[in-house]
Amino acid sequence: MGTLVNVSDEKRTPRESKWNLPNHEAGKDETWDRLGDEWRAVDGVIDGVRIYAKWTYRDDGRAYLSGLHVSDAPITADLLRAIPVGRLENIGTNVGKAFASLLDDLIPLRREKGEDPDAFAERVAGYYRMFSELSSKPAKMISVTSDVPLATVHGWIREARLRGKLPPGKRGKAG
Repeated sequence: MGTLVNVSDEKRTPRESKWNLPNHEAGKDETWDRLGDEWRAVDGVIDGVRIYAKWTYRDDGRAYLSGLHVSDAPITADLLRAIPVGRLENIGTNVGKAFASLLDDLIPLRREKGEDPDAFAERVAGYYRMFSELSSKPAKMISVTSDVPLATVHGWIREARLRGKLPPGKRGKAG
């Protein structure tokens, strides 16, 4: 990450830039680790500056920015004007719509009678990994989408960990 030296009018005009929303990898980005899993990094908004955004979703699925952090750049009026807040809001809304579509198609997690315990633990681990990419509370998301008590989901996750399908848990961290 470099420091932004000059934000010209040219950088503020809309352009066909390639924005990237990388996946969070613990230990690789100290700022993101400190902010938490609810935040997403957005690269390519402004050359040499990583922006972190946090969205909150309304009942209608539209997103609004509830947090914005700029890394390794002095906060100036030019920098703030260069951040396309509306476009960032749209990213959050599009991610929310994609997530809602995913949830509509998702088969609720249930233990089938006679199912191999290792196979079920593998399915639990898959759901857990998927939801931990989207939220810092993957067990709660599994519970809600599968209409299963949270305590039951915690038991399933514990079993998946004991069977080696998930790594040991860390208090306060999804994953």
